[in-house]
Amino acid sequence: MPATSQHNEQATEVPNLNAEESDRLGENPGRFLVEELTADDGDGTTGELMLARIRGIVSTELIDYWIGVERWLAMHQDREPRDRVIDALEERKAELEEHGEGLAQTGMTPAERREAAGERDAESVAVLVGEDGEEVSWSRQTGATVEASR
Repeated sequence: MPATSQHNEQATEVPNLNAEESDRLGENPGRFLVEELTADDGDGTTGELMLARIRGIVSTELIDYWIGVERWLAMHQDREPRDRVIDALEERKAELEEHGEGLAQTGMTPAERREAAGERDAESVAVLVGEDGEEVSWSRQTGATVEASR
């Protein structure tokens, strides 16, 4: 049974509006935008992961893609785009336009960071294992423990 108190990609089908664009930009906004925005009652995600991710976006191009995916999801879910999501995206875009894109501390553009990240070996240092000692997917955290680093 999936965890109910943490983000779980398998709990809801993750739409991918444009797989090629998601690959080019390094992420699928649908992964975050499928979350509901509700009052935090302490028993699950409230869209805060989505809003935290929006605050961490470092390119206006990616923000424009997020806005497009939110509008696409709204159309396919027979609803209006969520004002809170669009407002957060537009606010972040304005910040980037005022202060510049990329991570200032690295001195790299988003494209340069993606290229550098692709060149690094990014294997996780921690592995979840079940009671039987078999490796468990991070999305199936119930009953798993963290094994020593490899």
